[in-house]
Amino acid sequence: MSLGQRAVRSTTILFVARSASKIFVLGAFLLQQHTLGARLYGEFSLIVVLSTLSSIVGDLGLQIVYLREASRDRERMKPYLAAVLAAKVPLFLLSLGTLALLALLAGKGPGFMALVLPAFFLQVATSVANVMRSTFYATGEMRYEAVATMSEALILLVGTFFVARAHLGVSDYLWVYALSYAVTCVYAYVVIRRRYFSPAIRFDAPLARRLLQMALPFALVFFLNTVYFRIDVVILSALRPLTQVGYYTAAYKFLDGLSFIPQTVMNAVFPTLSVVHLESLAAMRFAYTATIRLLAALAMPFAVFLGLGAAPFLAAPFIRVYPQSAPALQILALAIVFMFINSTFVFGLGAMDRQRDSVVLSILSIVVNVALNLILIPLLPRASGYLGSSWATVITEVFLMVAGYLMVRRRLEHRLAWARPLLPILVSGAFMAGVMGLLGGLDVFLAGFLSGLLYLAALYLTGGVSAEELRAIRSSLGRRLGQPGSAGGG
Repeated sequence: MSLGQRAVRSTTILFVARSASKIFVLGAFLLQQHTLGARLYGEFSLIVVLSTLSSIVGDLGLQIVYLREASRDRERMKPYLAAVLAAKVPLFLLSLGTLALLALLAGKGPGFMALVLPAFFLQVATSVANVMRSTFYATGEMRYEAVATMSEALILLVGTFFVARAHLGVSDYLWVYALSYAVTCVYAYVVIRRRYFSPAIRFDAPLARRLLQMALPFALVFFLNTVYFRIDVVILSALRPLTQVGYYTAAYKFLDGLSFIPQTVMNAVFPTLSVVHLESLAAMRFAYTATIRLLAALAMPFAVFLGLGAAPFLAAPFIRVYPQSAPALQILALAIVFMFINSTFVFGLGAMDRQRDSVVLSILSIVVNVALNLILIPLLPRASGYLGSSWATVITEVFLMVAGYLMVRRRLEHRLAWARPLLPILVSGAFMAGVMGLLGGLDVFLAGFLSGLLYLAALYLTGGVSAEELRAIRSSLGRRLGQPGSAGGG
């Protein structure tokens, strides 16, 4: 088997593992929202959002810098990982203070403040696990990441089942999440020690300073992106009851569930883009455009299915999410294709060492998102204010795609021909929507399955993603894995 074939197989294994793990995560979410109800689920969602915001302080972009530098030179993995883990110790203390302050400012009472400790432990476990598992991405051996993903999700589902069965509270769900990531930390440590080197925590002041200098632009970008994706929950919680936060976040949970697709693709492609960018702008343009087309093709069927079948989907016997979430999900479905495409901007600009452009892009998106939420939530009737957040998300994603396209085009010094390459995907999506509309009398899952098959046929006939592009991606991945120093050591 060639290196390219092995790379594609590894990526496929990871994609399948993440797909299966999302089923486990979906099961955990359904158990949780059934047990807690809309108000307490809204409380859970809010503390998780605040924890995510404060987690930027505990990372400061070090994870992505470790991934990038380790991808370019394996000899750097051991000292860089040791320095990153050591630097995180004081940063975690700062993130704890940040989380406590945010929870206090939320003004939800003593019961909400009691959630700070388990949320902090969840944050620490998640951060350490993500840094450790970045080693698997840097080496391209993603079968280890597949095992970590599956075991993590399975532990979460089992733990959630017992917490739900015992009718425990929000804090217990947070502890279950923390446990699942803690197990991943142990697993990643064992694999890295056996396969590559013995991980350690070693403070190296000059190296830590250099890493932080490289990481701060990434930290700012990811902070801004986190604010962009989560600020709507904070604003909604300030303007409307936590019950509406529960309705909105329950609908958004399905978009979060789909986010693993572009994340998986971009995590796999990012090391390649980082290397291809050093070769030529022409190669980078081709690789970037191919990635855009692939993500758009993957996003379209989900957008059509959730957009047309939101209400019956959420009302299905084994789903049974709050019926008030259906209109929010129907609106949010319009953003899925844009969200998939927009995921390429931070990774693409980062691969081109243009983190500052990502900062500008993120700031503009936050301004638009905050303004839209502050306008649309109060504009709608009080009982449906959460739909304002849904529309704000869609409009901001459209803005982000236009602005991101212009920025990437400027950096690649060439007009990116996206309209014509994306046309077959749009036509195939419209065909799927028409078929699903005609099959409206059938069960929503059967209608979605049949129309999805016809979408794939239409995508093939229209050339939505060409065989040449798929071969190029596989060849590029193989070239990246075949460069000097790609053999595992330790």
